[in-house]
Amino acid sequence: MSKKVLIFTYYFPPAGGVAVQRFLKFSKYLPEFGWEPIIVTVANGSYPYFDESLLKEISPSLKVYRTKTFEPFEFYNMLKGKKGKAMPVVSVGSHQNKSFFQKISEYIRANFFVPDARMGWVTYAVKQAEEIIKSEKINAIITTGPPHSTHLIGLELKEKFGLKWIADFRDPWTGIFYNNILPRTESTKQKDKTLETKVLQTADLVTVISPGMKHEFEDRAKKIEVVMNGFDEEDFLKSEVRNQKSEVFTIRYVGNLMASQNVEVFWKAIRELRIANFELRIEFIGRVDDAVKKSISENGLNDCVTYIDFVDHNKAVQLMQEASMLLFVIPDVKDNALILTGKLFEYLASKSEMISIGPVNGNADEVLKQTGRKAMIGFADEAETKRQLQAAINCFTQTKAAYKYSDNSEQVFSRRNQTSILSQLLQSL
Repeated sequence: MSKKVLIFTYYFPPAGGVAVQRFLKFSKYLPEFGWEPIIVTVANGSYPYFDESLLKEISPSLKVYRTKTFEPFEFYNMLKGKKGKAMPVVSVGSHQNKSFFQKISEYIRANFFVPDARMGWVTYAVKQAEEIIKSEKINAIITTGPPHSTHLIGLELKEKFGLKWIADFRDPWTGIFYNNILPRTESTKQKDKTLETKVLQTADLVTVISPGMKHEFEDRAKKIEVVMNGFDEEDFLKSEVRNQKSEVFTIRYVGNLMASQNVEVFWKAIRELRIANFELRIEFIGRVDDAVKKSISENGLNDCVTYIDFVDHNKAVQLMQEASMLLFVIPDVKDNALILTGKLFEYLASKSEMISIGPVNGNADEVLKQTGRKAMIGFADEAETKRQLQAAINCFTQTKAAYKYSDNSEQVFSRRNQTSILSQLLQSL
């Protein structure tokens, strides 16, 4: 008989974007390993994206409970003359000049909602959980953040029911990059650090997505293990990729590109290639910060760049597979060697050539080396940027087709394999 695990995740379909994928896929494959997942999420969350197509991936047998939540975003948008409670994903750290209202609202958001502005979900989720625990034999619970206020649900349930608890971290908590930008007071920082430490020390197990994050937390966590993000093989098998030769060398970036990912060295290299009369196209699928758009414009690349706001996950996978080259950028922020984004694994699964810019010898670079991809390029390494671009272009020029990797070295990062690791950890509790 399957054991039951109660999972609390704020991001779940119809939410879109990378944050949804981790527990959408874990819930898909956990039954293969003897665990029945039960999901608790929000009924009407404030998401940067919606992807209705992901609703089709929820198994009919999966129990999903959707609760109310209370969040300030709707009020915030109302004051700005907008409807709804969706929040932009590229606002923090943007180089745009902020208005007085934006500065005040950002201060309130940074200091009055600790650990984050989704903390209003906790009460509703705990109430729903109590009903489920009374009616189901729950063997363990998992909370996943961000939003890290989700872990406060785990704290309450651990105290009340004594259930085995995994606190899953998809990103750092107090150490997340935008906390260095937000106008947080010292008392806010201390309060947040205290909550973080309490979660790390109370949870029976902390799971993180990278060795770097494990290193960050292991001096405070009771027990900590790495369960990486990955890719779902079935997503790539069902993608409608047309195996046709392309007339134009097309570089794609799939996801949101922030100001901290503005790779001047790359734009300069592209500009020089265009001066040499090589025809290419750059496509951004996702939101691009204005600071990045400004750099692209200043390098005279507007006429070869296309901006596409958002596509559903299936289309994103197809675009990755069809690209001549994929651009991968780790943010240029403090401790970025520890960053290991979910996008990387789907890029690997696409088999497309990649050009990767970020910290050399960081966690992401180790994955690139492990899977036989080109090494990470430093942010200021113009020579290596040009060399990798030229090599890919030479291959394309000779064959009129982009290079595709043929081995399966990335399979260790499949969602099924990572779910197997998670199930073993659940079993060990």
